[in-house]
Amino acid sequence: MEINQKYHLHNRASFFVHRDELDEKSSLEAEIENLFNRQQVQLLTTDLPEWNPEKMKEMSDKEKDELRKKNQEVVLQLGHTWIRQMMNPQTGFNEKMTLFWHGHFACRTIQNAYLTLEMNNLLRTHALGNFRDLLYAVSKSAAMIQYLHLQQNRKAQPNEDFARELCELFTLGRDVDYAESDVTEIARAFTGWGSDKSGKFFFNEKQHDSGTKTIFGKTGNFKGEDVLEMILANPHTAFHIVKKVYRFFVQETTNDEHLQSLSQVFYESDYDIKTLMKALFAADWFYESKGKLIKSPVEFMVGLGKLFDLKFEDPKTLFKLQHFFGQVLFDPPNVAGWPGGRQWIDSSRLALRLRIGSLIVNKGLIEEELSPSFDAQLQEAETRGQLKFFEEVDWDNFWKRAADANLVELIIRTENPFFPDLFKNRDSATVVQLISTPDYQLI
Repeated sequence: MEINQKYHLHNRASFFVHRDELDEKSSLEAEIENLFNRQQVQLLTTDLPEWNPEKMKEMSDKEKDELRKKNQEVVLQLGHTWIRQMMNPQTGFNEKMTLFWHGHFACRTIQNAYLTLEMNNLLRTHALGNFRDLLYAVSKSAAMIQYLHLQQNRKAQPNEDFARELCELFTLGRDVDYAESDVTEIARAFTGWGSDKSGKFFFNEKQHDSGTKTIFGKTGNFKGEDVLEMILANPHTAFHIVKKVYRFFVQETTNDEHLQSLSQVFYESDYDIKTLMKALFAADWFYESKGKLIKSPVEFMVGLGKLFDLKFEDPKTLFKLQHFFGQVLFDPPNVAGWPGGRQWIDSSRLALRLRIGSLIVNKGLIEEELSPSFDAQLQEAETRGQLKFFEEVDWDNFWKRAADANLVELIIRTENPFFPDLFKNRDSATVVQLISTPDYQLI
């Protein structure tokens, strides 16, 4: 049973784990501690195109188009680099947390490589740190300032976009301990927040509304930092974050007793994210949630990549797969992020998911035609040279790593009673069949 608990821990925390990475003699508690101890923060790096808003005003349309294309190419490469970094055992858990925060602080940066790199590394740096530090850093980032129009939030002309999402999505939750009047006053408190020409945070005193404001029942000459501290002092902020963490790492259906217990731990730790996650992974109910989450597209691809030690050498293929699956990194549908859950699975996307493993590792050798419309799209993309599905799988290495593993337990996270009899053989065909089942979509 403990080996399955370890599989569950790593599949939820770091996308996947091979049998040869686990120490059968170590306790589950030791495995959890080792998971945290070996994590490294490895920042993404790349050569960035010049970002000079003033200079862009003087560019011709052709020059602007070329710059946009260059930005898109760099962002595409960053997405490719990030997915490969998610596959690294030394960074996988930190990257999984970064992915969580990427959805929580959803910010569309796909058109700007500078903002993409800044925001993604900011999330990565604080992923297992303190939520207070993370909240401050995100709020003062050029990416969020631009995305939620803080630059346009000025004295006498307050823009409420950031104030509203700060309360509703990032901290307190929808309609919790605040009213419309609070949103208006909070917007006033954040007037003057912006970024300079180099993208660094800048407070413009002249644009700040220094008048008296009433926020959460308190009256004073509040600034943005004062608001953040008032929000963090409210236990509902801890509850809201914990609820989202629970739905991401445990299950969609929440349990109020579990949430209250974790929220207390998180709040009393002064928002220490590592303390929260250790408490979650130590809970018995965490290990009773096996197979109760649907893999997000990124989780699906990274897990598949780790299972077979894939290279994912073509960035365009990875980008197209994200597009087909419905989760493009750095391009959330809106400020609320991706809805997740059953939204990941409609008839077309499920059909693609059931085929994609075989398409990648087995040259598409699945007899059933699961979705003609997707077949046509995939064929067209392959014809245009946009997708290169086939990856060279080193089966000798796979069997070496899986030598002591029960294939069903290694690959499938559900307790399907028919699987042990259906998948008795230890061969590549059995492995491909397993990753082509609906059960493989669950984690």
